[in-house]
Amino acid sequence: MLNEFWSVLKSGTDIRGVAVDGAGYDVNLTDDTVNSMVNGFILWLSDKTGKPADELTVSVGRDSRISGPQIAKVTKETLIRAGVSVIDCSLCSTPAMFMTTVELGCDGAVQITASHHPYYKNGLKFFTREGGLEGADITAILEHAQNEDKPEYCCGGTVTENEYMRYYAGNLRELIKEQVNDKNDYHHPLKGFRFVVDAGNGVGGFYAADVLEALGADVRGSQFLEPDGTFPNHIPNPEDAKAMASVCEAVKAFGADFGIIFDTDVDRCGAVDSQGKEINRNRLVALAAAIVLENNPGELVVTDSITSTGLNEFIEKKLKGKHLRFKRGYKNVIDEAIRQNKNKVRCSLAIETSGHAAMKENYFLDDGAYLITRIIIKLAQLRMEGKKLENLIADLKEPVESKEIRIKITEKDFRTYGEKVIKELTAYSAKQKDFKVANDNHEGIRVSFDKNNGDGWFLLRLSVHDPIMPLNIESDSEGGVDKIYNKLKPFLEDCEGLETYVKKAAPKTLAKTAAKTELAVKAAAKAEAPKAKAKAEPAVKEEASKAKAKAEPAVKEEVPKAEANAEPAVKAEAPKAEVKAEPAVKEEAPKAEVKAEPAVKEEAPKAEVKAESAVKEEAPKAETKAEPAVKEEVPKAEVKAESAVKEEAPKAETKVEPAVKEEAPKAEVKAEPAVKEEAPKAEVKAEPAVKEEAPKTEAKVEPAVKAEAPKAEAKAEPAVKAEAPKAAAPKTAPAHKNGSNKKKKKK
Repeated sequence: MLNEFWSVLKSGTDIRGVAVDGAGYDVNLTDDTVNSMVNGFILWLSDKTGKPADELTVSVGRDSRISGPQIAKVTKETLIRAGVSVIDCSLCSTPAMFMTTVELGCDGAVQITASHHPYYKNGLKFFTREGGLEGADITAILEHAQNEDKPEYCCGGTVTENEYMRYYAGNLRELIKEQVNDKNDYHHPLKGFRFVVDAGNGVGGFYAADVLEALGADVRGSQFLEPDGTFPNHIPNPEDAKAMASVCEAVKAFGADFGIIFDTDVDRCGAVDSQGKEINRNRLVALAAAIVLENNPGELVVTDSITSTGLNEFIEKKLKGKHLRFKRGYKNVIDEAIRQNKNKVRCSLAIETSGHAAMKENYFLDDGAYLITRIIIKLAQLRMEGKKLENLIADLKEPVESKEIRIKITEKDFRTYGEKVIKELTAYSAKQKDFKVANDNHEGIRVSFDKNNGDGWFLLRLSVHDPIMPLNIESDSEGGVDKIYNKLKPFLEDCEGLETYVKKAAPKTLAKTAAKTELAVKAAAKAEAPKAKAKAEPAVKEEASKAKAKAEPAVKEEVPKAEANAEPAVKAEAPKAEVKAEPAVKEEAPKAEVKAEPAVKEEAPKAEVKAESAVKEEAPKAETKAEPAVKEEVPKAEVKAESAVKEEAPKAETKVEPAVKEEAPKAEVKAEPAVKEEAPKAEVKAEPAVKEEAPKTEAKVEPAVKAEAPKAEAKAEPAVKAEAPKAAAPKTAPAHKNGSNKKKKKK
């Protein structure tokens, strides 16, 4: 049995851990740990194949993570010591690494990846010619590692470098040419198409140049193709709202016919249509099903459990196929499809809403690039017929509202407790007259409701790996999600082992659609009024009629008649001004109203500002200094603050979150990390955040502080000085990385 250290490294059918120091987590994927696990894999593979270690051939590849080269080095060294013949594939996609067992005859393959997880994580994924390993196989490998079992060292191993990704890309090109069979230009069937590829700085950038461009397509609108394991632009994850929004915008900006997004190691994908609308989750499943069932009528399509009612109707009524909702987890879905075929049930597609899709014609391998290739083939065929790709899923009925709530389990034995909750909810639901429990569900409990009681369904299940109970709710009517949630809420409130926020959650917190929820959470604050307007994303940008300043992360201001220093807190008080600092921002005035999510709200007769970690200041004639920051001069106002400043004028009280800057007619503030200073009529407190407001201000947050005046403009980056009245305009943000992968060099 695995002890706590080794069991933490097991993630279903993969091994994952922390590989980079400095992220706030203990590193457990050390060189010694990797060495032990690779030894375990050698022993496991020898036992499976019946070959001694010195007769094995194993390929090794990695994604773009910054810890990948070191882990690959240790992996190869361990294999060589045991006498294994190693094929080094360097940067490679996970599906391509499986294909080395098919095309190169490897006994096994090791891919170093952690999929879409943060940069500081990494892991090992193992393959044989039969596919990815099962959970029990991973346990056996880790038990070898825990027991320090090792193969006999013979030092006869070798390393051969192989740029396999070039060969893999060539296979995809040939498939497109053969299937499209363009009579006018066989070798360039994609000529005239405009595509956007977003690799998220993973290893999927090859697809733009080595597949699409090589076949005649225009891919100049593609982005984030260069491998960069810090993932500086967005998480390489087709399910991430920011990532999908980015590629959708790129498609619209370039006027592309089709957009493509991969996760880090290219075993998943998402897509975007020519209108910039995402083809993801149920829409992606529907599109894949339409393509596969066209040549395999009446076959079974296996999906995960959270697919929509509309998708089920689309597959079974529109496409005349059969639909099996199985368990969440791509390996569960794939294994079920294989099992169905063994039982003489024809099934050519296994696909999860996460973007994992596996086809029988491609070894039931979940391969994002292969699925995209099949979609592009259909796109080219439809163009010859004068049709569009969107026509294939035009009849898919999509929910009006949908939501997922991930409820944490606080019990130590979370799996046992989660199963208990599901069992009790099943019994509870059977007694409720409005609850209709699905009898064809294979995971958790799925309950449907008629039009008068929510017009939809919920699914409560236990997470595959984590102490989480995901609750999915979907409705075909406005307000249906809230109605269904309220019917379930009394049961959840009685579950003591579930996180307490469930008991406090209000229906209004549920978004009408998952996409809208994600965008709303990230949305910039907006405020409009005749004399005040604020936008937040997620900090504050302010413009005043007599001052303009931009600070990142600090601001410096000066006024001729007052000066105070704060380090890190400055206090100033005046007879007619008062400022308080709190996490959120509210402001209201007869002529001004600001709303921000998650940033700014304002309330006060003319202005009221509160800021968390902010500066408190009041005085008609106060001056405060702050460093490190930006220095800016205005005829009667200048502010400088470290991380943030908060100011108030005789008739202003302001709230800001998380960084606001304001100016008063005759007030100047500067702040340093820790200073306290008092003036006859002013006392100011400053903490790392900025907030200021004056009667005629216009605010914008992104992500630090900006204030403007007719003749003054300042820009600030950490420890930068900018002076106005006639200061230069601020620098633009760093450009996104664009371009395609170059031909890989041998190590």
